[in-house]
Amino acid sequence: MAIEYALLENNLTPNPNDYAAHVQITGSADLNTIVHRITDQGSTWSAQDITAVLGEVVHTCESLLLEGFRINIGGLCELYPRVTGVFEGATDHFDHTRHRIDVGASPAAYIRKLIRDNGHTAKVEAVKPIPAPIEYTDTGSGDVNGALTPGNIGTIDGHRLKFDLALADEGIFLISANGEETRISVVQKNKPSQLVFLVPNVKPGDYHVEVRAHIQGGAELRAGRLGATLTVSRKNKGED
Repeated sequence: MAIEYALLENNLTPNPNDYAAHVQITGSADLNTIVHRITDQGSTWSAQDITAVLGEVVHTCESLLLEGFRINIGGLCELYPRVTGVFEGATDHFDHTRHRIDVGASPAAYIRKLIRDNGHTAKVEAVKPIPAPIEYTDTGSGDVNGALTPGNIGTIDGHRLKFDLALADEGIFLISANGEETRISVVQKNKPSQLVFLVPNVKPGDYHVEVRAHIQGGAELRAGRLGATLTVSRKNKGED
């Protein structure tokens, strides 16, 4: 089975034509997955025995790390304890409020060589990340993915929503049925998972909501549209 990768813009180099490979992870494997793979390969040990042995390996590594050992796990990886934080002079001592005991890890030379020598790759089409507005909550009406109330607070929940308010092409846009766009100017909260803003004084009618941003500072402007159509009623505009 090949290691799949996609090419995405490389924002770390000055050349706009540079791209970098991003591995498309097949999945995650825990101890149970490893046990099943071992038994599927015809091991004479039972799944219970293998699970017990692996559990003891984990427990032993924990105790060795707490004793300050650097552990090489069968040529797969190395684990080692480390201390982080700034010490104020040579006579300073460890302080839990300023320093932290942590664990470092790195792949061992054996497994790196094995993957380099035996790995096969397959290029796949890149799925570009875009802003993903999932749900709109209208404070004025209490509706979710329904009403849009001018002069009241609106909230969009989703993923990759954060944008640069200083850039005119980024932001939250209301798009009417005839294509007229209104950029929202008053934003109270601008986070990757949530946007909170003041709904502007737009005309009655149906609107689509788009969030536009240059993801991770990239050159390409990307847009994500809320799946629901929001409606400003005539009642909101005092036109009954």
